[in-house]
Amino acid sequence: MADETLTIRDLNRALLARQMLLARQKMAPLAALSRLLAIQAQLPRTPFIGLWSRLSGFEPEVLRKAIENREMVRATAMRGTLHLMTTTDFLAYRGSLRTGEAVALPGGTKTTVSELEPVLALARDHFAQPRAFESFRETLEKAGYSDVRVMAYAARQLLPLVQATSDTAYGFAPGGEFVMAKTYLGEDIAAQPAPVDLLRGYLAAWGPATPADFSGWSGLRGVAPLFEDLGKDLVTFRDERKRALYDLKDAPRPSGDTPAPPRFVPDFDAATQGHQDRARIVPAEHAPKIASKNLQVPPMLLVDGFVAGTWKLEVKRKVATVSVTAFETFSSRDRKAIETEALSLAKVFEPEAEPAVVLA
Repeated sequence: MADETLTIRDLNRALLARQMLLARQKMAPLAALSRLLAIQAQLPRTPFIGLWSRLSGFEPEVLRKAIENREMVRATAMRGTLHLMTTTDFLAYRGSLRTGEAVALPGGTKTTVSELEPVLALARDHFAQPRAFESFRETLEKAGYSDVRVMAYAARQLLPLVQATSDTAYGFAPGGEFVMAKTYLGEDIAAQPAPVDLLRGYLAAWGPATPADFSGWSGLRGVAPLFEDLGKDLVTFRDERKRALYDLKDAPRPSGDTPAPPRFVPDFDAATQGHQDRARIVPAEHAPKIASKNLQVPPMLLVDGFVAGTWKLEVKRKVATVSVTAFETFSSRDRKAIETEALSLAKVFEPEAEPAVVLA
């Protein structure tokens, strides 16, 4: 029997269902993060907005407490970028994100883990307690290294470092201090990589997907055998370009005509970062409007499940304004729903200010 074809709208609704963006879920932030596997956290505030957009009755203080209690960690993970993960998932999967000896560094430098061992030894000693990367670069300089930023990058990628929490609104200071995971959590990362389990978690949160999607998301190469290892747990589909898509058999795949309410998602939101081809959430005509030379991903507005604008939240003279830059014309019904969602966003994240919306 030929594989079923999934339309762009089918794939969109599957993604939104996995990412809890079709309907807010009633669950604790820790349980939600476990289901999502990871939320990007380049900025300390982004996981808070990301979970607010997904959970009913979300309270920032509950998430902050989970971070303080070390039930979650902010650490370098997939693609060498900062993510918020449950401590359980971080310990289980951090070791699965690197395989082999070869290491590619910025500037085209190619080396190996063994050759970098002197740098890693310095880093292990330096980050035995919470310290900033700026002071580590000074340590590298004193040790005679000239390319200190590249060497510091190598340490960040190769060692299981987590950011220490701080007494700030979102649990982490910009920049912040990092420390070895075992020191901070009292437990080291799993000795045995579990890439098949990582793939299973990825499909649960981002499927259906191609091997190239998983490779791009995880940073791993040669992932096709992992799909074979999942074997009978998988079902296959085709997209409208006839590409093979893989998914977990029991994962939700709602119809493409399922209603999708407006959602405000933060910078680098997980829903927009899980696939090589982002057409299932970013319409081709809007992709250039969110492109950035410095690889920044702006906060986005989803309407009918797809990116339809960008937004920002600013406080001036005790007024918290959510300003929306629309990429298209909205119906009066959508405008009302967008304004309601925007006011909720302002009230949750700037409770001391008067909420306002500017929809341009």
